[in-house]
Amino acid sequence: MAKTNQRNLSDEEQRGAIKKKLLFRTITPMVTGLVIAAILISVISANAMKNLQNENIKNSSLNASYQISEYFTRYMEVSKQLAANQEVINFCQSIKPGQKIAEAEGYDDIMATLKNIHNTDTTNMVAVWIADLDSSQFAEDTGYVSDDTWDIRQRSWYQEMIASGGTVVSEPYTNSSDGTLISSVVTPVFSASGNLVGAACLDLSLKAVTDMMAEHTLGKTGFFFLITCAGTVMYSPESDHGQISFQDIDIASDIKSAFSDGNYGDYTYHYGGHNNHGYMSRVSSNKWVVLSGMPSLEYNSDFYSVLASILLLFAAIIAVLSFIILKIAAGIVQPIHELHEVAEQLARGELDVRMDIESDDEIGAVAAAIDKTVLRLKDYIKYIDEIAKVLDEIAQGNLCFCLEQEYLGEFSKIKTALSHIADTMTQTIKGIRASADQVNGGAGQISMAAQALAEGATNQAAAVDELLATVGDISGQVRRNADYSKEAAANADQVKKKIETSNQEMRQIVDAMEEINSCSDAIRAIIANIEEIADQTNLLSLNASIEAARAGEMGKGFAVVAGEVGNLSRESTLAVQKSTELIQNSINAVKHGMELVNQAAGRLVESVDGVVGLADMMNNLSSAAHDEMNSLNEVEKGIEQIAGVVTDNSAMAQESAASSEQLSAQAMALNDMIDLFRV
Repeated sequence: MAKTNQRNLSDEEQRGAIKKKLLFRTITPMVTGLVIAAILISVISANAMKNLQNENIKNSSLNASYQISEYFTRYMEVSKQLAANQEVINFCQSIKPGQKIAEAEGYDDIMATLKNIHNTDTTNMVAVWIADLDSSQFAEDTGYVSDDTWDIRQRSWYQEMIASGGTVVSEPYTNSSDGTLISSVVTPVFSASGNLVGAACLDLSLKAVTDMMAEHTLGKTGFFFLITCAGTVMYSPESDHGQISFQDIDIASDIKSAFSDGNYGDYTYHYGGHNNHGYMSRVSSNKWVVLSGMPSLEYNSDFYSVLASILLLFAAIIAVLSFIILKIAAGIVQPIHELHEVAEQLARGELDVRMDIESDDEIGAVAAAIDKTVLRLKDYIKYIDEIAKVLDEIAQGNLCFCLEQEYLGEFSKIKTALSHIADTMTQTIKGIRASADQVNGGAGQISMAAQALAEGATNQAAAVDELLATVGDISGQVRRNADYSKEAAANADQVKKKIETSNQEMRQIVDAMEEINSCSDAIRAIIANIEEIADQTNLLSLNASIEAARAGEMGKGFAVVAGEVGNLSRESTLAVQKSTELIQNSINAVKHGMELVNQAAGRLVESVDGVVGLADMMNNLSSAAHDEMNSLNEVEKGIEQIAGVVTDNSAMAQESAASSEQLSAQAMALNDMIDLFRV
């Protein structure tokens, strides 16, 4: 059944079948492997970018927390130094229950100290004040003294201060004098025996805190929340969230529970109508919380860009490899087709064949075996040539011939048969020679002409019909090939335009990466300037400490300020070092991204060149196919003219045959003699 089906296949179909098998068994595993590789690379890239984004979000949140903590820590240190001032301790110890704080001994000196501290920072400090426990009174540097209705033990910060035993930051509240939002930094004042005698306090404006949060950015669409330890929203991306409870915001319940339970870290939560990736961190100084968030669309944008690049790259690789495999398959099929053509010629009896196949594989071995067979068959051509020559002489009436070849094996029977034919024909011809003489005058010429013309016309008509049918099939195939070539050329042009567009987009990506790299150099310069400023600040603090030491007792307040400046300088240096490390990591990531993008751009340029060459080849093939179709149309017209001439010759042959029937009576005697031969 398989042999029958193979015989029914045309040459083109057989060639196509082999090529399809080669392509299926090579391209399919290749595409499968590339798809698996693309999936693995996508998964690895997704995890890497996810970790990078999470680290970026975490660092941004921690940076905001650190900056807020540093802000409050600075003023908490001032409050601690004020509470440790022996003058303040003695003042609070000297006040008795029921005594007016403004009438206590040393009140003016205390007010002067408070004013000096306030004058060091009038931007963020709203007021500096001390509170006495026994008299339950407080006095501000502005001269304001509380009345009898004020009770220190009813203050919320008092309970927190007692519970912690150290400095606390109160919940935000509105300043009655100007309506601004402030928080109090309160430090307990202990006597030498360790008893609580009062509190040293600073009222801080929270505008600087909200300004700090506003300066922090997270990508293009990221956002931050600043929440107090009691759950009051101090800063949020929505302007109407100020001073409301975090639990009242329309945000995922799991993030609310995490805030209540104090579980800090990475979270994915729903807010603002979409999912967000964020990090919850705690401000170390006052236990406030910073919550960051980045919408999923921006969170995954880098991965989507890389995924698109991977898909384009692998599509180009598959296209190039498919083209190479097609060329290899064509190189394998072509020698097989040549062997098939040689076998067809041998099957038709054409022994004078030639093969130009140079190969070291199995196809070369088959070609060598066929060459040996052809050489053996060429030895038999000599027998066939001599037999053909003898038969031609017999056909011409020459029965006197001589066989010169040795006719070995089965060919000896042919030699014997030819000799017997010669003897028999000689005797028969002698017998019919007398009858042939009677019709030799006119019938011989008419009969020979009629037979020759009839045979020639018949053979010619059959050949012309077969040729016309063959040319018609070829013409139809050429027309279809021309249409296929035209369609393939159009598809190649479309692929060429798409890849050229992708190449332009890849160049834009490379330019963007180079611009990011140049921005990194500018950031290094800025960090260097900040480090220089921190060094100068540290030097200024050292000089101020020296001058305060020279001033003696009068320079104590100035010494406090100098110490704070020194602390600020050291903390700035640490912050710059941490920022430098984070920025350097980002720069290294950018450089690595540039290397990957440059490699992808190079491969895409090679793919563009290959597709442009392929499109040009398809256009040339389409043009050649149309020229070939026009030539075949001219051949069809010529064959139709030949068919008309053959038809006329056939009519003339029929007329000659009618004339030869008049001599049939005389040819009867010749037929009786010819019946002795077996056809």
